[in-house]
Amino acid sequence: MSFASDVQPHPVFAQRLVTVAERLERAGQPALAAELYELAASLTPRGESLRTRAAELKRSASAVEDPEREHKRHNLEASHAVGMARVLEARGELSRAQEMFDLGKLRAPFHYLAYAGAGYLHLRRRDLRAALEEFVQARRLNPLDRKLAIEAARVALELEDYPEALRHGIDAHLLSQGLGEAEEMGARRRVDTLGALCRMNKEELADLHAQRATALQRASEQVALTRARLFSSLTITEGRLPRRAAEPRREELLRVALELRRFRAFRHFSDAELVQLAQIGRREAFRHAQVLCREDHEDRDLFVLMEGQLQVCRRTPIGAQVLSTLAVGDIVGEISYIDQKPRSTTVIGVEAGTVLRFGAADLEALVMANRELGVALLWSFWHSLAAKVRAANGAMTELITPGAKVRRVGATRPGERVFIDQADKVNVLREQGLSADELRLLAIYSREEHFEPEALIFAEGEQGDKLYIVMEGQVRISRRLPGMGEEALSVLSRGEVFGEMALIDDQPRSADARAHTGGCTVFTVDSRRLEEVLDMDPDAARQFLTLLCQLLCRRLRAMNDRLVAWRLMASHE
Repeated sequence: MSFASDVQPHPVFAQRLVTVAERLERAGQPALAAELYELAASLTPRGESLRTRAAELKRSASAVEDPEREHKRHNLEASHAVGMARVLEARGELSRAQEMFDLGKLRAPFHYLAYAGAGYLHLRRRDLRAALEEFVQARRLNPLDRKLAIEAARVALELEDYPEALRHGIDAHLLSQGLGEAEEMGARRRVDTLGALCRMNKEELADLHAQRATALQRASEQVALTRARLFSSLTITEGRLPRRAAEPRREELLRVALELRRFRAFRHFSDAELVQLAQIGRREAFRHAQVLCREDHEDRDLFVLMEGQLQVCRRTPIGAQVLSTLAVGDIVGEISYIDQKPRSTTVIGVEAGTVLRFGAADLEALVMANRELGVALLWSFWHSLAAKVRAANGAMTELITPGAKVRRVGATRPGERVFIDQADKVNVLREQGLSADELRLLAIYSREEHFEPEALIFAEGEQGDKLYIVMEGQVRISRRLPGMGEEALSVLSRGEVFGEMALIDDQPRSADARAHTGGCTVFTVDSRRLEEVLDMDPDAARQFLTLLCQLLCRRLRAMNDRLVAWRLMASHE
């Protein structure tokens, strides 16, 4: 008789096997640990949890045997985490989005998009220091991403870490080579401005540029990443068109983009931006006497005159008055698009032709998706509005004093140099809705001047290369009419901008600017510094250019009202 089948091992044996298995698991030997867990499970009636653990270890052990497969799986999990983080961020669930970005970094420590996404999330929360740290790590993993270099430079600038901003700015300049003259010049201006903030001379800046070029090349050789550039690819939407129909569509877009390139208002756009504009534009023909925009209507669509001729008219008690004539290449309807007010004039066809219509909703969606294109469009509006203000000014002069010549004067004397605290100047900008931190550079670089009552700040016909912002007191904008004296056009108060038109079209001043009855204090920004600051960041450029365009919209509406009033008075004389 055998008693072997009745003998049961003591539970202590199973516990000892589990202890050894745990040690092997910690030592990185999952296969051996799994065998001991299974043996321990057979020695105890409650071994189901041990069998489950053994099965998990066997699966992990088999994955470890294929490192390439494991690497791909981790990358896939990281990509899923980054994608989920972006979905959560779009929903406004920022804390959960942060957790997903952290998970992506944990699953694949070399997944640079997880760090970049976390940086943009911190930027949204205005945690600039954390954002910069994430951008720096993302750039270590992928030094070839130009957008990341620009973003890191911008954040470092906001933190007033000028040397760090300069390093990233130089990298952005190096990575912009071959992207077009406008891109390279903008990057070059950023580097020059940051170099000035770091108080570096040309030789020191050239040495640092060479060092960054070497470092960038070395870093490029150490990573196995492609030259990925976030948000830089251009795709032409072709919907469900058959393949044969897609090619003519592409050719048509390129043809429209080339047509826009002919016009001065669009010469600063990149090729990609012009194609994107062409995608949402709709070519429309118009006949003689056909109305494109009607006075008092609330539509906000924008037009570019491609062929033919248009006239801008206003209803009056004595009939329609022609305010101006538009030629090929002119922008039409930008005033209502910018200030969101009803049309103040009617635009009618004189010679049959075609326009390119941009729906306001489509254009706003495009601008929201592409900040740089939005800034380029504001530069176009500034140029177009300045030209129209000058044309209205000339029409009024011809009406009041036919044949009178604009007097040419030499440069006026500058005002008394005074000191204004930088914080006070920044507050003036913020009062005008200019919140972008880059705009404080306008305050840093500006020159403050005080003018006594009735002192001439600049004169009509004088060449100008700077704009003015009122700090204290008031400024009177006026014109001298031969035989009639001074006509006041407007009186400007704290925070208002004047003298800006000369910066966009290099034309002489169109009016006088004088200190009003109580005198005034202003600060000035020259054209070169303004361009450098606006090149720093699309948000800063958008805010400042929007302010200037809204100012010109108000001015043009007022000048058209004044022109109609003068014509009415002239008709009764």
